[in-house]
Amino acid sequence: MSAIDERPTRSTGKSTQDGARPSMGGATRVLMLPQLPYADAVHTALRGVGLLPACYEAGLRRGRTGTAELFVRAVWPVGAPALAGPARSRGLTIAWSHVTGWSAHDAEESCALLDVDALAAPELVADAAGHHARHGVDETRPWVAPADGRWSEAVYLDLAIARFKTAEVNR
Repeated sequence: MSAIDERPTRSTGKSTQDGARPSMGGATRVLMLPQLPYADAVHTALRGVGLLPACYEAGLRRGRTGTAELFVRAVWPVGAPALAGPARSRGLTIAWSHVTGWSAHDAEESCALLDVDALAAPELVADAAGHHARHGVDETRPWVAPADGRWSEAVYLDLAIARFKTAEVNR
């Protein structure tokens, strides 16, 4: 069982579960979900390397402590054609939260934190997804970032997350 309750807190968020594409541009800049432009940028980077997830969602959930947590999650289920080797039989999830940053996990609960900035350049996230799609989440074959890089719009999301945290504390 997951340590984080990932049921929707309401119906807040967006998902590609039924084949929908995330919207792009200004329409996604919702005050309640400030990570949506970042989620769109990561989705674009994943598409650019041919790794379209079966489900891609961004939203708001309650973490173990009951506090609100912004998240983004890309899921390739067991058997997904984009996966190879051990990843194909274990599936892959690449996930972000404003609390923990980026991580990779599989259906067998193997997990790896991605050694990148919490607001890493989307191309780095796509590179990590590609590595884990080929090799699975395997501590003997960790992904090593080819470069250091932060998303070009990270400063705006940093400010929005600070406001989000302040609003959450004041509730």
